[in-house]
Amino acid sequence: MSETARHAPQYRLARSVGVLAIVASAVAGEYGAGINFVSVQSLSVYPAVQDLVPLAMLVTGFLVLPKVFLYQRYSQVMPRSGSAYVWIGRSLDGSAAFVLGLIWWLGLCGSIGFLSFAFGTFLGQACNAAGLAAFGAALLTPTGHVVAGLAAIWAIFWLHSTGVHRYGAFVVTLFVVILLTAAVIVAYGFATPPEVFVHAASLKAATPLVAPAQPTPPSLAAFGAVCTLFIFAYGGLSAAPALGGETREAETNMPRGLVIGWAVAVVLFSAVAYALFHAAPWWAVVGLLHAHKASFATAPGLMGLIAPPAVSTALNFAVAVIVAKTIAPAMLINSRLLFAFAQDRILPDRFAATSAAKVPVAALLLTACVGSVFLVQSAYIGWALGVVVRALSILLVWLVVALGVLALAFGRGAASREPWARQLLASPLTVPMALVSVVITLYLMSTVIVVPHTKIWFQPIFQSVVAALVAGLILAAAHARARARGETLRTVMREVPLE
Repeated sequence: MSETARHAPQYRLARSVGVLAIVASAVAGEYGAGINFVSVQSLSVYPAVQDLVPLAMLVTGFLVLPKVFLYQRYSQVMPRSGSAYVWIGRSLDGSAAFVLGLIWWLGLCGSIGFLSFAFGTFLGQACNAAGLAAFGAALLTPTGHVVAGLAAIWAIFWLHSTGVHRYGAFVVTLFVVILLTAAVIVAYGFATPPEVFVHAASLKAATPLVAPAQPTPPSLAAFGAVCTLFIFAYGGLSAAPALGGETREAETNMPRGLVIGWAVAVVLFSAVAYALFHAAPWWAVVGLLHAHKASFATAPGLMGLIAPPAVSTALNFAVAVIVAKTIAPAMLINSRLLFAFAQDRILPDRFAATSAAKVPVAALLLTACVGSVFLVQSAYIGWALGVVVRALSILLVWLVVALGVLALAFGRGAASREPWARQLLASPLTVPMALVSVVITLYLMSTVIVVPHTKIWFQPIFQSVVAALVAGLILAAAHARARARGETLRTVMREVPLE
């Protein structure tokens, strides 16, 4: 073996994906339950938003732009598997990064639980549309949701365990399915006049749908809360930088793929949302929800009221697959977060160990188990909590990433003198985007600190506090192990990890 080969970095992860896989991973992490379920069902939580749901989807996409800018800047200088966790730890403080990282991880587990729950909903609807009423009815029960959701979670676990190249091929394939499905929804949505939809919905759902006699203006507070709910949908962007340790020429490919993925998501989300609510007036959707016809209050459910049976059936099955695949990027992010925690010696080494396929299996296993617990919560307690916990955790991480940039720009610490920090701050837009991010995140967080009609122990802020306390205990144990090894954990957490 040559001297160069002997001292070459020994990567534990496989650097085998390119720009297309990054774009597909970002879109796959976004286009799923957020547009097909949450966009319509947001009226069940915040009906006062009325016909502003599509505008909220578009506005949320642009509200995310400062985050996209900061993430692509960090991806140019420090593409790593732990993404935002690594960036916060090296820019601000390692312990704070871990506390936030664990809250983020918990929010993603909540997302996996919700997505697997929604998979049962769409699969049950698909079976009903295909004439398999008995099977569909069984899937739409709480137990049916759990069984279908567990099958989805553990199938995705197996896919990940075979290697990141298989994950890349999977999300690229599903990217094509997403484009085709969105095109069908947009075509039927814009081609259907509202009065045609209302007539068809009243007949098929056996529910009279009548416009309000004295309409009131939409609520600005409800608009802000719905924008925050839709952060859940755009949160899948984080699936792109999570591939930082497994991307070829990551410093170039990662920022490019991240921006393209964001642009594609904004166009797809906005087009589908406007198409849905062009055909289905907001008050008709609320009427379906009040009549306990929630199975119609989804993207394929609304389309099923106006599209031919064959198209409706195909659309339902396509959306079921699309929602299930969204679990894959969420599991990628969470497993690589645990991998990064272990690289920093906070978690045991087994979480940084990889299999023959160069996959962190222990990290995947823990993620799948906790996601399964959240699935049970979604089925028997309510789906909205998983969405809001996820949205709040995304906003917290986004806020502190921005604060880390400001700390580098205006602080005097050693990190601000690092070459990567100087490169990060080289763009004149970096600091302004960080300031805008702080304002946006603080406003959006204020709209969902308290979820209406939800007990205190199920509130996202309560669960975030519990996660922070657990993080504190894990940190204390990690500090003790470091002292026993003669190390200082703070020093270890300042070093930029290899992957």
